[in-house]
Amino acid sequence: MLRSHTFAFMSDLPNWRDNLRREGGHWDDGRWYDIHLERRLPQAVPMLEELAMALPPLPPGATVCDLACGTGNAAATVLDAYPQVELVLLDEDPDLLSIAHEKVGQLTRNAEPLQVAVPSDGAPLPGGPYDLVVASLALHAIVGHEVDPAEAESRYELLFRSVLEPLRPGGHCLIGDHVGTLPLYPQLKAMERAGFTEVDCAWRQDDFFVAGGRKSP
Repeated sequence: MLRSHTFAFMSDLPNWRDNLRREGGHWDDGRWYDIHLERRLPQAVPMLEELAMALPPLPPGATVCDLACGTGNAAATVLDAYPQVELVLLDEDPDLLSIAHEKVGQLTRNAEPLQVAVPSDGAPLPGGPYDLVVASLALHAIVGHEVDPAEAESRYELLFRSVLEPLRPGGHCLIGDHVGTLPLYPQLKAMERAGFTEVDCAWRQDDFFVAGGRKSP
């Protein structure tokens, strides 16, 4: 009986040959994503390292939001550098949120998972106020891949307005992403139009970058 049940479960597994196609894979599976990230997207690891180097000094108790946290790689990067911060993990996918919470739970008890959709109308991100919002390979997915450039700029601006509102005065937003949806310069200009100051790019290699801005003190 046990063997029959096990076979029934195993027969539902996705086809392993999807891994072999050039554009294949199981990107919607969080644990698959984590073990394949460095191999499939080799610039993602140095991007996270540069994100850590770009962080302002974070005092104990600073509140950090990992926006559309996925499997929690940005949150883990922040914690590795500043282990005494308080984290909010924000994602609409309960499975990814569970993986992220499990990952950062090995590093801190000060992490709150928050299952919500990111606002698309410029409304404030929930869970604030924040001292810092970080995002890793998230914003282009929120904006959408097959979007007209003008529409993408508008969506980025609304997204940055959502991030700006719950930041405390002097708070920061730092993003690590790639330019698959919109080139970097229009993204930075959208950030400025949303109200951010001190907008700049800290690192760029190929299509990947780390950039950020600050809310006026």
